[in-house]
Amino acid sequence: MVINYNEGRSYIEQLKKAGVRNLDIQDHILLWNNAALKVLDIRHHKLEPEQSLPAYQLPASTFLYVVGGKAQIFLDNRMYNIDRTYVCHAGKGAFLDILEIVEELEYYLVFYKATLSLPYRKQLIRIQKASNPFQIQYGFAPNHPISLFLTIEQMDKYWQQYGMLEKFRTKGLFHQFVYELLKQLEEQGERIQSPNLVTQAVRYLEERYADPITLPLLAEDFGCTPRQIQRLFKAAFKMGPMKYLTIVRINQAKVLLDKGDFSLKQIAEAVGYTDSYYFSRLFKKYTGLSPVHFKEQSLRDLGRQNPSFLSFLPIAVDKRQRYSDDDNHYHYKNKGALPIMYKSSKSAMAISMMLTLTLLLSACSGATGTGSTSSPATNSPSQSTGQGSEAGSSSATGTEGAARIIQHLKGEMTLEEVPQKIVVLDVQYIDHMLALGEQPIGSVIATSDKADFPEYLMDKLPDNVKILGTYQEPNLEAILESGPDLIISTEFQENVYDDLTKIAPTLMFERNEDWRTVIESFGKILDKEQEAKDVVEQYQQKVSELKVKLEEKLEGETVALIRPREEMIRLHGTDHRTAAILYTDLGLNPPDMVQEAESSESIALEVMPDLNADHLFLLMDDSNTELIGEFQNTNVWQGLTAVQDEQLYVVNTTMWIGYYGPLAINLVIDEIAEAFEDQ
Repeated sequence: MVINYNEGRSYIEQLKKAGVRNLDIQDHILLWNNAALKVLDIRHHKLEPEQSLPAYQLPASTFLYVVGGKAQIFLDNRMYNIDRTYVCHAGKGAFLDILEIVEELEYYLVFYKATLSLPYRKQLIRIQKASNPFQIQYGFAPNHPISLFLTIEQMDKYWQQYGMLEKFRTKGLFHQFVYELLKQLEEQGERIQSPNLVTQAVRYLEERYADPITLPLLAEDFGCTPRQIQRLFKAAFKMGPMKYLTIVRINQAKVLLDKGDFSLKQIAEAVGYTDSYYFSRLFKKYTGLSPVHFKEQSLRDLGRQNPSFLSFLPIAVDKRQRYSDDDNHYHYKNKGALPIMYKSSKSAMAISMMLTLTLLLSACSGATGTGSTSSPATNSPSQSTGQGSEAGSSSATGTEGAARIIQHLKGEMTLEEVPQKIVVLDVQYIDHMLALGEQPIGSVIATSDKADFPEYLMDKLPDNVKILGTYQEPNLEAILESGPDLIISTEFQENVYDDLTKIAPTLMFERNEDWRTVIESFGKILDKEQEAKDVVEQYQQKVSELKVKLEEKLEGETVALIRPREEMIRLHGTDHRTAAILYTDLGLNPPDMVQEAESSESIALEVMPDLNADHLFLLMDDSNTELIGEFQNTNVWQGLTAVQDEQLYVVNTTMWIGYYGPLAINLVIDEIAEAFEDQ
């Protein structure tokens, strides 16, 4: 899905034009009369003309009493022109803005909580649901301001004394203040309007998109159920609040990519995603491009021609890491040592000497792969002879093959020889190479596992495969020492890409690309294109046969993929790359909630019965074993249809989510077949 920026303006216009219903003041008086009131805080402020109070979200129901001054006050985008005395009210969660101050503005804020006293009649509940006086928004200039001012001034005086008796006195004065206010409202016939919950939630999402927001928490903040807020958003925008939040985050990420010099991990965290892999997948889904591709293709002009409908706010990001601004970084014009600051100056000197020696040896041996200014996309992986390696071929140069053009995120690379010493900076690429009968000389490790490399690959790898750090922090010194003639990276090594190219020609693939596309690229790299096609065809035959069997066996029963994590349950939607094996490759039937979900969406345990899946695949690993145990002991979990029917299947998270290569995918298919075998 690609974001349509032009639709954004109509969304906001829809909000502004949303109808509000006039409420009956008599209903309000009835509810106030039956409510237990508690003053939470009182604040007294003054703002000078050059000051303002932007985007303050009210933590509770609030009265704002302006003593004097001229300004503009906004409550959830409703403007009130203030000239001298004025009273406003808004409920918890509303956004307050005080702007355009012409004369010094003096005001009081009174925060309170109101609950209906027991026993209360059902009629009161119905009235409160229809017109809650503790949440509505209004503002007016009172005809008799002095009585209100004297009361609120006394309230503030007693509140600041902190004693229990003084707090009790404040409470009594608050009742008096509300009485006087309601009396003047009734006399003046002011029109009171209900708040627009969607307007409030939109402002909340646009202001706090970097926070860990879930649908249940959002609904709780606005005093409604997840289903209610979902329904209201879909009526206004034809999308749920979590999808709206995703669009907010993606648009903010575009701004950071377009104008900032931040790493992918920093940008992901700045817009609310702790998992940069997940963020990268989501970004491509909504923009059509990976984050790195977006930046590389310089889509700044497109962003300015089609402005987002969001009001972007600056984000403070620490520990900046710069993207490369060199458009010719794949020319491989080696000009000396790596421009990196290392912890040890001796280490830096050693690396510099090693690199210089490597380049000299390469030049003396007559290597032809030094790049060309007339044809910058042509690079030979024989450029770096390095130190040699026990893994892979012992030859320092590649074997001859037909010239092959490899498309990657940095452009094109022409290979005239088959690289013999390949370094991979993502564990999944080990899988791709082994599927084609080849091995890397070195790789980063899988940080999610206790072992350095995936268990299912251990018997296929030699013991001397070099460990080269992690995908987030590859060890450049170790890569240099391994002497590769080709490095295969992902966008997660963007910040060190230029340094990698000075060690050896470097390809950069999108980490979350479909494995079938990646195996095709590896087939070209290794001059094994037919073998790569065979791998894909064998997989297609395998899933086609299993698909027929499952259609007959399940007869339309629903299947869901879940992963308990961080006190919530991550539900994987049909667009998730692993869930796509279930729904796209095997044609299994997803529950309605899965069809409506994003690529991955967090839900509370209490929402699981609404998922109502006949079959559940449960992703488990060391990080969530304890949490799953807690969930399994609850009545909610034990009441799930899949649990009661013994149709819950525990599978390994790292196998299903982390190792996205053809060998792992085939093992996943085997586990799915085994799970349904006895059904």
